[in-house]
Amino acid sequence: MPGNIPPISHSGPLTKPGHKPTFSPLTALSSLRLAFPRREIPPATPVAAIAPDCRHYRGDKPCLHNRLCQGCGHYDPFAHRLCIIKLGALGDVIRTLCILPELRRRYAEAHITWVSLPSGCRMIQGHPLIDRVLGFDALTAMMLSQESFDTVICLDKEPAPCALAMSLFAKRKLGVGLSPQGTPVPLNPEAEGYFHLGLSDELKFRVNERGYPQLACEALGLTWRGERYTLPANAALRDRARLQLAGRGWRPGVLTLGVNVGAGDVFANKMWPVSRIVDVLRLVLERDASLQVLLLGGPRERGIVDGILGEMSQCLGGDLSRGTPSRGAAGLSGGGTDAVSRGKVERVIDAGCEHEEAMFAAVVDACDVLFTGDTMAMHVGVALGKQVVAFLGPTCEQEIDLFGRGEKLVAKVACGPCYKRQCDRRDACIEAIAPAEAVEAIFRSVAICRTGLTDVQTQRGAVGMCGVDPTGGLTPAAKQSLTPAAKREFSLPVRRAG
Repeated sequence: MPGNIPPISHSGPLTKPGHKPTFSPLTALSSLRLAFPRREIPPATPVAAIAPDCRHYRGDKPCLHNRLCQGCGHYDPFAHRLCIIKLGALGDVIRTLCILPELRRRYAEAHITWVSLPSGCRMIQGHPLIDRVLGFDALTAMMLSQESFDTVICLDKEPAPCALAMSLFAKRKLGVGLSPQGTPVPLNPEAEGYFHLGLSDELKFRVNERGYPQLACEALGLTWRGERYTLPANAALRDRARLQLAGRGWRPGVLTLGVNVGAGDVFANKMWPVSRIVDVLRLVLERDASLQVLLLGGPRERGIVDGILGEMSQCLGGDLSRGTPSRGAAGLSGGGTDAVSRGKVERVIDAGCEHEEAMFAAVVDACDVLFTGDTMAMHVGVALGKQVVAFLGPTCEQEIDLFGRGEKLVAKVACGPCYKRQCDRRDACIEAIAPAEAVEAIFRSVAICRTGLTDVQTQRGAVGMCGVDPTGGLTPAAKQSLTPAAKREFSLPVRRAG
């Protein structure tokens, strides 16, 4: 049997008569009989008319070179086949991309398959270091069971992904798998430290000092080089996001603070409540008249965004529902203080809460600084190289790596971190950090962005990427696709009918 995996005998024990076996996860897992029939690894050279081991081969349609394989000068066999399984939360999927650069160094000619839930697939589709992204379902599991891999990697610690890892045929398996008792266990010695953190609060909360990217790389026996994980670039999506934001009042070339208002409901107090976010926004707008603010969230945060807009409208006067002032609103008709309030109102923009995952990332990409809790948006900001100011209360701050871009606001409380679903300490971690402290951190990041603002604008204006030229305006092609309302936001002439 390939991989030197001894078969399990159905007629008797694996040990000599009279010997009482002791359970060792590493040795027991290596002796598990795989659940599906094996296929022989494809030959190293093309056979007859087809070469399934070539990276160009499709099978269901012609390849790029549109010919049969025998004698093809473009034959490019895979040197190594890897399958990475990551079915966890979306932020966890994003930060696990940190293992890709070192895997590519070690296996330069490898074919890498990444298996994730549909939301994760939508976020990482098109990543330049991944050859194939597969959504996890029964059909995918059936297909993978008939393939051969050199290495299977699983860094999830839940039974389902661990079971998938154990069901696949591979010469080597790394990370976390499933024991014969149906419980997750480490598959290789290097993964033991990573795995043990989930079993001991003392180890996870107080002893460990390594960030997740380092832990993940070391669990696979890879060298940790401090490289930031990245998301795939999608020029068309970035262009669409900026055009939509322009229609809501966002102005390109103006320094933008993104405020992510949600953090899911798995753990309590991962992000501040509405009243506290409003306090931060008021202080920010009073201090800097040139900043604009994008409120970010998903469908579940619609009520939170509306609550922030409502409170800001009452504080400043105006209609914030679309990021623009209402002409009939009290306090917006004249100059002086009213005009100042009106300017503040115009600078708080609802970015929308109905974006799919990749589109949400494109919206975050329009921000220069991101204020967020420990959530998916934080990992998106890190992956896009933004200045991130992250509030960390119930979760472990040492596992969060901002790679030198931003600051962590850590709640130093006796009860934290806790990873509790409900707080029994009257929201102690939220009260531990004052809004003014968050504002100072935000403006330190703003100062960094302003120092290199020309570079930021140039990046936004890369030809063919996002439709924004280096001076902060739109390219001609992007201007043509603007709606009349959006054209007014960019001070462009609007062609009138007739």
